[in-house]
Parts: sequence; structure tokens; C-alpha cells
Amino acid sequence: MVEQSGRPEPARRRCCEGNGGGRGGGVGIGRGSLLEPTILAALARSEAHGYDLVRIIEEMTGGDLTPDPGGLYRMLRRFEAAGTVISTWEDGDAGPQRRAYTLTDEGRVLLGHWLAHLEERRRVLDVLIDEVRAGLPAGENAETEGGTNDART
Repeated sequence: MVEQSGRPEPARRRCCEGNGGGRGGGVGIGRGSLLEPTILAALARSEAHGYDLVRIIEEMTGGDLTPDPGGLYRMLRRFEAAGTVISTWEDGDAGPQRRAYTLTDEGRVLLGHWLAHLEERRRVLDVLIDEVRAGLPAGENAETEGGTNDART
């Protein structure tokens, strides 16, 4: 691919290419598939240590997404290998050194791809919810089961 300047554009893995954030090679809409953009969004706020990221993600998602620390660190290592995150060792106040993770410019580009992808998924979910709702008899909906009718909640 060539930029408008005539220079080749660096190869970038978009969120929905390759392994994305989902299992089985595709990007799904399940909670597990949301870990990648959630980590990127948390790091876009500020640099953080691994276990701090677990707490930040729980707070960001109201507890709906609680990353497994092992999976979180594996993803951080993949991000670092891809150049979307960098880490530096910091001395702990009362303990061993810890790695502080920071989002790079490449990471912000990937986060932008995720934003476009998530907005498209939300549009598709809204359509699907409307179709499911239309297929139910009047009065039968997710609220009667204690759920919600809104895809954006």
C-alpha cells in the first residue's frame, strides 16, 4: 500500500485481521474478544503496570470484563512485539521492579481501527436486536427475563 506522499505505508495489522482479539482466528463479539481494545483503551488513558491494568479494566467496564492476569500479560507481550506498546522497568516502592506499559503511536492507530470495528459491530447488533424484537410476540423481550433491550448498555 502507498501513502498519498508516494512513500510505502508500513504494514499494519488491523484489529479484525489475523487473530484480532477473538478466539478461533476471528473477531467475535464475546467478552473475551474485547480484551484487546480494552487494554489499548486503558493504556490510552495513561501508562500502567499489569495488575493496575486489571483494576483499570474492571473499573472501565463496571466489572463486566475481568481479565485473567496471565492472558493480559501474554497480550501485552504480543503488543510489545508488534510495537503497539512499550514497557520500561521501574523500581517498586516496597517491592520488586515492575514493568510500566505505554501505548505507542502504532498502538493508537490500532485503537482507531478497533473503534471503527466496534462501531460497525454495534450497528450490526442494533439491527439484530431490532429484528429479534420484531420476531417476538408483544410483551416478550429481554426485560421480562431480567436483561436489557439496549445493545449499547
